[in-house]
Amino acid sequence: MKSLFSETNIYYKNTGKGRNIVLVHGFLENHKMWNYLVDQLKETHNVLVMDLLGHGKSDGLCDVHTMEQQAKTINFLLQNIGMLNATIVGHSMGGYISLAFAELFPEKVSGLVLLNSHPFSDGDEKKKARERAIKSVETNYQAYVKAAIPSFFAPDNRNKYQKQIENLIEEALQMTPENIIAALKGMMLRKDRSDIFCKRTGYPKMWIVGKKDPLIDPDKIMELAEKCKEVDYIELSEGHMSYVENKKEMPLVIKNFLKRNNL
Repeated sequence: MKSLFSETNIYYKNTGKGRNIVLVHGFLENHKMWNYLVDQLKETHNVLVMDLLGHGKSDGLCDVHTMEQQAKTINFLLQNIGMLNATIVGHSMGGYISLAFAELFPEKVSGLVLLNSHPFSDGDEKKKARERAIKSVETNYQAYVKAAIPSFFAPDNRNKYQKQIENLIEEALQMTPENIIAALKGMMLRKDRSDIFCKRTGYPKMWIVGKKDPLIDPDKIMELAEKCKEVDYIELSEGHMSYVENKKEMPLVIKNFLKRNNL
């Protein structure tokens, strides 16, 4: 289905029955990444998935899609379908957006899960990398996408999951260069939300990381994780793309979290 947010078409799917859960995809992804998990949750949960601004079947809004704008889009959809609150699960950039949602709409969060994500802002080196990425997209966005998607996987998994990588590239190439750049700029401008994740109480939280994640600094992750005493910390064996690389384990971890916390 589609709904209008600020005169912009937003695609979403609402499936199942039970307690509410919202699944938020990451950069260059779309709602389809969650299909396997939705199939496992829809018998016990009312599941909302969407295509974020500029991704999948959703239109772009402006030249910078901030994490706050994306969070407000999610809130608009919750209001549209009558969800008063929900557990929010965010993958990668979706985790950044989930944290922005938790800051803006804390009363609507029943639980929060960061999947292959983190609450930090971009440091100077990461911002420079984003700027290089923007120039690459401006020069040849197809080449950028074809190089970026494999880099999300653990190096020793890139041949193993070649078919899945090709499918993800095909999906990502449906995005316009302008919307890819809008997402990159939005991530570059996001603020640090470590306190939101680690110190805010009132709902259960979980952090799922991949031991071989090529995009996340493991030392920085562990340093913060040790300070987050009320956050469940789960390590999976593979890389950044847990819904592919840890396809069996990841849904079990999330379902156990939901059951354990009566979510």
